Amino acid sequence: MIKNKTAQQLGFWTAIINAILILWFSIAFGLYQPILHAPWTDIQTYADTFKIAPFIAWIIPCLCLTICFLIMMVCIHILTSDENKIWSMLALVFAIAYTTLLSICYYIQIVVVEYNIIHNSTEGLTLLLFASPYPHSIPGALEGMGYAFMSLSLIFVSKLFSGNSLSKLINRMFLFSGLTGFAVFTDPIFPLPGTIILIIVIANAIFLFTALILTAIWFKQLLKKNV
Repeated sequence: MIKNKTAQQLGFWTAIINAILILWFSIAFGLYQPILHAPWTDIQTYADTFKIAPFIAWIIPCLCLTICFLIMMVCIHILTSDENKIWSMLALVFAIAYTTLLSICYYIQIVVVEYNIIHNSTEGLTLLLFASPYPHSIPGALEGMGYAFMSLSLIFVSKLFSGNSLSKLINRMFLFSGLTGFAVFTDPIFPLPGTIILIIVIANAIFLFTALILTAIWFKQLLKKNV
């Protein structure tokens, strides 16, 4: 690993922030499920019953995660030795694709969807909503591709961690979170039973949260070696 105190410090804090955002999103999105999967009638009924707080509660951590995840991947790339730069570069490229797609997706929800629903201008909004027929909608499709790119980023970055027990554990957590994350991409095309998807999604959140906490510890250990 290359010594760079700025990358180590920034990597540590973004790993911590990412872990907080994942936990925040997991709770908020879990609470949003009854709204997401409520029976669909029409756009006006949806607008009349729309509540800002539970909607924004999970959109904000998703939007912030796109940026913080990319910064963390940049830090890991900078610290990676030349021999392993191929893996960190691939992880970074796919992180950029994830950030680009999903930051746009979630920003549209705040700037376009929420604004127009509040101002009772609902024409043409149906396929932009996180509502039925999600995930067969524009945000569902963007999430499918976005989280596929994130999953590839996690799989490639896992290859950078080996050696001691901490690094091996980080490797497994990133790898498992990447593999389970593909469910967001595959489920709209090859639907699985709801119970199986729920188990995969919960496992993904646990794997990724654990990986981020362990990565923060890894960054911290690098910082101590510089003292």
